[in-house]
Formats: sequence, structure tokens, C-alpha cells
Amino acid sequence: MFAIIERICLVLRAIVSAVVVALFSVMLVAVLVQVAGRYFLNFSISQAAEIATFCQIWLVLLGAGVTLARGQHVAIDLLPSKLPLAGARAALVLIALVSGAFLAVLAYGSLPLLKLGQFQTSPSMRVPMMYMYACLPVGAAYMILELFLSVVQRWDDPFPPPKPETEEEAV
Repeated sequence: MFAIIERICLVLRAIVSAVVVALFSVMLVAVLVQVAGRYFLNFSISQAAEIATFCQIWLVLLGAGVTLARGQHVAIDLLPSKLPLAGARAALVLIALVSGAFLAVLAYGSLPLLKLGQFQTSPSMRVPMMYMYACLPVGAAYMILELFLSVVQRWDDPFPPPKPETEEEAV
């Protein structure tokens, strides 16, 4: 059962990672267009600024889940890493529950924004704002999924020492 869930999550991770890369690329192009418009044409392209803003917000919320999946998020684990295995597991579950509760509140609290966003449009592109506000529950749900998966994957070694990313750090 867990193997199926893990495979689904791996496919989802690949999709979300590709979406994050695409969002960053679109954001980069939009910012370059905006700068070029202001510099060369002496004209502000408001749609480009809006696209860059929307991409950045989606990028942050989806990218936080990708970061969580890779174990690259900021964490202070000095105390839990010193605990015996049972205590470290309890700390791992407690941290995941508190984080999950926060993310659930974030997702639930964003539902009124989604309803409001049905009637609002963005200033430049006239796109319904509900698509913009959807990043909150989608990002929170993805992070909750990654939290659950990280608890299961880290069960045997809840707080491993950090791995060096480069050869220089390993020396």
C-alpha cells in the first residue's frame, strides 16, 4: 500500500518540480520583458509585471513543498537529533502534526478568498483572482502530503546528520 502511495508521490514530485521550473522561466521572461519595455520603449507593460507576480507567488508555495520533499527546508533539529530513537520519532511526528495543523488552517482560511476571487479580476489581465488565490490551498495540500511522506520515509532515522552537497564540504 505504501509503495503505491510513494510512487504516486514521486510522480507528483516530478510534476510539481517541472511546474516550478516552468513558473520560474515564465517569471524570468516576464521580468525581462518588463525591464526591456521600460528601458527601451519607455513604457510599462503591466501585464508582464502581473504575470511575474502571479508566477512568483505560485512558485513560492509550490517550491516550499519541493523544498520539504528534498529535506532542504530550514529546521532547528539540535535537540531532537540528540534524543533516543523513540523520542526522535515522537518529535518527528509532533513537528509534522503542528506543521500540518498550520497548513490545514492556511488551506481552510483561504476558502473565503477563493469564493471572493470568483467575482474579482486581476487589474491588467482581467483573469479571475480565484486562480491566483488557489495557490494557498493547493500549496498547503501539497506540503501536507510531503510532511506525511517525510514522516514515513524518515521513521528509521528521524534526524540524520546533514549530507555534504559538495566535495569541499565533505573534507
